[in-house]
Amino acid sequence: MSSFIKVPFIEDAGLDQKGKPSPLPKPIINITLQYKHSRFLQTHALVDSGADYNLLPGSWCKYLGINLTKGIEIPILGIGNRTPVIGYRHWGVRIKFEHINIDTFGDFAMEQEIAILGNNGFFDRFQEITFNRRKQYIKFMLI
Repeated sequence: MSSFIKVPFIEDAGLDQKGKPSPLPKPIINITLQYKHSRFLQTHALVDSGADYNLLPGSWCKYLGINLTKGIEIPILGIGNRTPVIGYRHWGVRIKFEHINIDTFGDFAMEQEIAILGNNGFFDRFQEITFNRRKQYIKFMLI
């Protein structure tokens, strides 16, 4: 029998179907970030099944002890044919979520304002991740 973590969606700012400001339930989780045994940064992150990788705000680098531009330069593409944003991949990132630690990597970009957890580096650390929009929760099946 596999164990799992079930987390309710968090209401965040958004737009309703008519384009008016309205709170929207989103798959946002509370996490703690650490880089190579440095300081801890408690924050939250959007769990995004459409994201290829973990994308993190470059503004967090100084606090975490990361020299942003010493990472591997990565072009970050988004919606459509927009000009890529330049990010820097750093290994040695630890994501603490509930009772588990995930040793992974993160792509840091100065243009990024919120943490996004993606398929490679987060989703692949679980057996299954289920989004239940109607009941507004996300369920993480542990490996």
